[in-house]
Amino acid sequence: MKIRINNIECRKYKATKVDKLFYEIVKWAVNTRYGKEEEYRANGYEDSFSGDFLVKNGHSILKTFFTTKEFCYTIATLELNYHEPDVNLKSTGSRLLDLNKVDKKDFFKVYELANKKINKKHFKRK
Repeated sequence: MKIRINNIECRKYKATKVDKLFYEIVKWAVNTRYGKEEEYRANGYEDSFSGDFLVKNGHSILKTFFTTKEFCYTIATLELNYHEPDVNLKSTGSRLLDLNKVDKKDFFKVYELANKKINKKHFKRK
């Protein structure tokens, strides 16, 4: 399941292997490093030992940041609560509070749509 409105998206979490199924709501943003790998190399960044990063003075940048036009970060997670049964919203720090007015509106619309779909898919209602 994916629901995206402008910069806000809800999707099934798949980044790392975890025991529990949950969903995440992310915010997409323009990647200012896109296409600038050579610029960073010219400023002294070099390939890491593994080759996946550029590094300089202990600072590292994953090379995929130079090849993707946008990036995302998690605003909140939606965890399945089988005891209620319902979906629990868990904010990632204060990121939800840091959204601008438009992104907050989109967040709550995405959350509303995702909550309905998740409940329908995972919980049987009487």
